[in-house]
Amino acid sequence: MSAESKSLPSDIQSKIEKYRKELTALGMSEATKRNPSSSHWYFYKPTTDLTAFIVNLKGNEFYIEVAYGYASTVFTRMAGAKNALVEWGVSDEDITIREKMIICDEADEIIAKSKIAEMYDTYLHTPKDELLLFAKEKRKAFIQQIQAKLKPLGFKKKANTWTRSLTDTYYLMFNAQKSSFSDEYYFNLYIGKNGTNDYGDCYYTRIAPADMSPMDWQALNKEEFDFFLDKSVVPEVEKIICTPLAELGKKPSYWIGCHCNRQKCESCWQQKNLWETK
Repeated sequence: MSAESKSLPSDIQSKIEKYRKELTALGMSEATKRNPSSSHWYFYKPTTDLTAFIVNLKGNEFYIEVAYGYASTVFTRMAGAKNALVEWGVSDEDITIREKMIICDEADEIIAKSKIAEMYDTYLHTPKDELLLFAKEKRKAFIQQIQAKLKPLGFKKKANTWTRSLTDTYYLMFNAQKSSFSDEYYFNLYIGKNGTNDYGDCYYTRIAPADMSPMDWQALNKEEFDFFLDKSVVPEVEKIICTPLAELGKKPSYWIGCHCNRQKCESCWQQKNLWETK
């Protein structure tokens, strides 16, 4: 094991070893180049010519995180990457249809084994193209969850961006931005000024569930994502909509969100910072 893995508590190490043996007994193979240099343990089992079932384990001081599901392995047919699946496995966020679970105790372990088996049976003989289609439909439903919360508040949708007028001059924007490096999302909130091309010139922040920024959109189930939208996104959006900009501009949190330091607006709704009035 790596030095990083040896720092894990002994009970977590024991569970990892137990799961490794169980997965191997079920016909899964361990990626040959991942284990020596990572806190992750990557397991795979080819199911069709271009798909594989994946189970990844990640040790933590108090629990084990499991990412599992089916991945398209079409990338392994690319020049120079023919052994990618065998050598490197599939990273958590590259699993095409995936779920994540936290195992803290035996009760969690029983539930995890049941869910992993259910996932395995559900997509066992699914070809790559159908797998990608299922993932596309799942992503569409994820975006629709946001739409269902923002449309009643007066937002209009274009692609993955929702916009609503605040005044004749200013607008509010919410954006689901896909990461350039993984299949995860950032959630951006802007107050912008009409006629400018600088998003966030008046106010910009990011909202994330439990500090998951970027957020793995498949890691949360529908109920968990709805909870984030209801408890974090909607209240913040409603606060901005229902509060006059001149009042919002007195709050330090909105000063911080201004990236132009109030230089682009002749009449700015944000109040000057205390240190600027001296």
